[in-house]
Amino acid sequence: MDRDRRADDAADHWMRLLEALECDCAGCDGTGWTLNAQWREWQQRATELVAVAHAARRAHELRPAQVPGGIDAEPAIVAVVERAIADHMRSRPAEPEETVCDACRGTGRQLTPAGHLFTDLLARHGFVRQW
Repeated sequence: MDRDRRADDAADHWMRLLEALECDCAGCDGTGWTLNAQWREWQQRATELVAVAHAARRAHELRPAQVPGGIDAEPAIVAVVERAIADHMRSRPAEPEETVCDACRGTGRQLTPAGHLFTDLLARHGFVRQW
């Protein structure tokens, strides 16, 4: 039983060391993937168009009631925005939505300052190559 506890303690020490040397990549939040810049712009524009459409609909709903027998159609702006949304949906980028993170090369991990010091030490003594 004492032997198992020592093995667990040793594993715990190694895990703490590894956690001190590496952390989640800041560029991809540890996923290894980032959103393609063209897709990011496309999604931002889509969000803006949807917000404009909602605002136009709310403005239409808050208008005073029409005179009986009058035309109660949504304003032309709603139709224009919905057409813009449809056009935007058809203009999706051809590239993949996500690409491998440049910062971590897809690993999702990056060295901490202590990790950089450690790899520099190992490189100076010929144990690792710089990449």
